[in-house]
Amino acid sequence: MSGKASVRDVALAAGVSIASVSRVLNNSGYASEALRQRVERAVAATGYAPNFSAKHLRTGRSKAVGFMVSNMANPFLSTVFAEAERRLQVGGFSLLVASTYDQPSKEQELLTLFENRRLEGIIASPCEEGVPRARNPFVKAGLPLVILDREVDCDGDLVFLDHRAGVRQAVEYLASLGHRRIALFGPSLAIRPGREKLLGYRDGLEACGLEHDPALVCMLRSAVDSPHEQMAEMLRLPQRPTALIGLGTRMLAGVLRTVRRAGLEIPRDLSIVGIGTDDVFAFAHPPMTLLRFKLDRVAQVAADLMLDRLSSTAVPAPRTVTVPFDLVLGESCRAVHKS
Repeated sequence: MSGKASVRDVALAAGVSIASVSRVLNNSGYASEALRQRVERAVAATGYAPNFSAKHLRTGRSKAVGFMVSNMANPFLSTVFAEAERRLQVGGFSLLVASTYDQPSKEQELLTLFENRRLEGIIASPCEEGVPRARNPFVKAGLPLVILDREVDCDGDLVFLDHRAGVRQAVEYLASLGHRRIALFGPSLAIRPGREKLLGYRDGLEACGLEHDPALVCMLRSAVDSPHEQMAEMLRLPQRPTALIGLGTRMLAGVLRTVRRAGLEIPRDLSIVGIGTDDVFAFAHPPMTLLRFKLDRVAQVAADLMLDRLSSTAVPAPRTVTVPFDLVLGESCRAVHKS
């Protein structure tokens, strides 16, 4: 079939009326399961794609916002999505999610898709920072933007997590217990969370009069990379760490496995402060001392900033909101006993 398939083409291929095809595609009115299957097969056979632009032109509004992140398999991002979706639905908007898998080309593809479907705004955590405005695909999108925890030169609102203050607080807490060799495991320095965590780590060391030792710092490419080799190297140091601050989920799990294989116990031999959410460490033993993400607050702020832009006739200047961490004390840290 040449050219773009139409609803009429789908109806002919399925052997049903245009009205029947419309009921199935728009999920309006009764359609039997047999009819749905016939229409779906005809859609696949003809390559038909709905013209969302025409539909939205009738109302002038799509009442939908895009949510673009690296990977929705990340439990942190899925938590933010769920709360943002709930808040936007109250405001009368749907939230459509898409993952970029940290691929700039995929990011551009999804932005084009969002534009073609006439979405009204985008909440995103871009996979690249430092892209000039002239080449920044989010600037070119021309839609209201809310950027999550990335430093991006655009006209959108920014929602940051205060990684720097949080990690400094964790360092100072561990130092108050007598620890002098404190390790840090964090994400890549190519993204804001990694850079801010390292700054907070150094702030805390300086405030406590502790020396910065690069051998105690491991900044991995992502939070799901395995830190086994780096942790093993730290444990072989003449002066190994007595405490560690680590990003949650798989990264910290890898650290814990390496520590236990070395015959060490937590917190007897190594005190640990995790970074994440309560549910991530719900089954940790001993209960984890935690720099806790306020993900519900991040989602609420992002959704409210977007709703404010979508409901306002006068577009406000870009705003920045920074959300702090909570330090929740568990049983994974202990004081250093001097011999």
